[in-house]
Amino acid sequence: MIKIVQFVRSRDFTFYVAFLLVFVCVRSSVFASYHVPTGSMNPTILEGDFFFTNKLAYRLKVPFTKTSVFEWGIPSRGELIIFKFPENERELYTKRVIGIPGDIIELRGGRLIINGRAVDREPAGTKDGKTLYRESLNGREYTIQHIPGRRYMADMPPVVVPDGHLFVMGDNRDNSYDSRGWGCVPLGNVEGELIVRWFSFDLKGLRPRFERIGPV
Repeated sequence: MIKIVQFVRSRDFTFYVAFLLVFVCVRSSVFASYHVPTGSMNPTILEGDFFFTNKLAYRLKVPFTKTSVFEWGIPSRGELIIFKFPENERELYTKRVIGIPGDIIELRGGRLIINGRAVDREPAGTKDGKTLYRESLNGREYTIQHIPGRRYMADMPPVVVPDGHLFVMGDNRDNSYDSRGWGCVPLGNVEGELIVRWFSFDLKGLRPRFERIGPV
C-alpha cells in the first residue's frame, strides 16, 4: 500500500514538474502577460494597464535565449512591441516602432519625419493640460501627446536606422526615454507584439478601468 501511494505521489510530482516546465517555456517563447509601470506611452498606455503579448508575432525562439528557431517577419512601423532594453537586458521596455532598417528618422519642432516625409498628424484636443495629436503611420492611427513647456528632443538631426535594428519612441513624446536618447533596438531584443489589454487598474483612484479592456 505504501509503495502504491509513493508511486502515485511520484507520478503527481512528475506531472506538476512537467506542467511547470511547459508553462515557463510557453511564457518564454509563445505568450506572456506584462504591465507598463511608467507613463512613457501615455495616452495609449496608462500606468496600471496589463497586456497579453504575442511572442510568436515575428519568430519562434529557443526558450530563455535570444536565438531564433524560425523567423517570419520583423515589426512594422506603428506597432507596439516589448523588448529587452539594450543597456540592461534584465529590463523590459514597451515602445512604438517608428523606423525599420534603412529608414531615415528626423524630428523638426516635434514633428516626426521619416525618409524625408512628415508623418501625417492632426490636432486631437487637450487632456489634463497635455496637447494631443492623432498620428498615422503605416496605416495605423494612434494618439500622441506633448507637454506644454517641455520639449524633449523636439529637434533631432537625421538618423539612419542600422541593419538589424529598430528606432522606437514613446507616445508621450516629451516624457519618454527612447531611441532618441539611447539608440536603436537590436531585432534580437524584441520579445513580441502587444495585442490586447486584458485588465487595467487606476493606481490613483484604486479602481478597475474596465472600459480600457480590449485590443490595443
